[in-house]
Amino acid sequence: MISRKFKKVLFSVVSAVLCVTMILGVSASAAKNTVWSDTKALTSAKYNSNYIKWLEKYGEKEAKNTVSFSKSRTKKFYENQLKAFNSKEPQFLANIIDKDNIISVAYKGQKIKTVAYEDGTGVAIYMDPDKMTLLSVADKQKITMPMTEDLGYEDMIDEMVGTFMTFDNDDYMSDDLGVTDKTKGKLFKFKSNDKIYYYEEFEGSKSGKFSFLFNSSGNPVAMSADDLSVCFSVSFKVNDSEFDIPKGYTDIEI
Repeated sequence: MISRKFKKVLFSVVSAVLCVTMILGVSASAAKNTVWSDTKALTSAKYNSNYIKWLEKYGEKEAKNTVSFSKSRTKKFYENQLKAFNSKEPQFLANIIDKDNIISVAYKGQKIKTVAYEDGTGVAIYMDPDKMTLLSVADKQKITMPMTEDLGYEDMIDEMVGTFMTFDNDDYMSDDLGVTDKTKGKLFKFKSNDKIYYYEEFEGSKSGKFSFLFNSSGNPVAMSADDLSVCFSVSFKVNDSEFDIPKGYTDIEI
């Protein structure tokens, strides 16, 4: 499940991907696995096939244990997320990845980085108030251009940050998910390679079934909804190095 908070950001990613594809004439001539791996290397995203298998496995099992939404790691995650977005200087890094798609969005101090892979095409966009750099992963080419008013950078920042700052958890849970504090969900606790994991699944009246896989620290590592399972991570502390332009890309003119 991709929450409402990320939808406008992901829309910006899709728009940027289309922009890069048209400007660079991105090709998918390189082997799919190579482009996927090279695109992933531009992010901190981690793909673990076991996480996907566990989501599917425990999604099909009957649970002996249940958890109310009010006591769940799922609600705690949403609460921590809201607290981070409401901080004085919000920053975040979200990664969504499976074998066929990669989306990574990072924001910190007026810098935005978006990376996406789909259908054999990998692109990355780095933006700050002064310039925008567009990368074609398969071609190892890049374009750098000044951030003019026409590119709408300020509008994008205002829309993205404004979306986060005005987000209301209670509205989201009731209007988008259709769950209350009393909603009961499935709970599994299991161990793998001496590490503890928790699987939580709820069924909302609006969203249908959605589930999260958490590590022992209560951080989500994967999620599932609408028969789609992905590895997922989000952090509210972003290293400056996330915005470093990678080496090995050839500058080209528009």
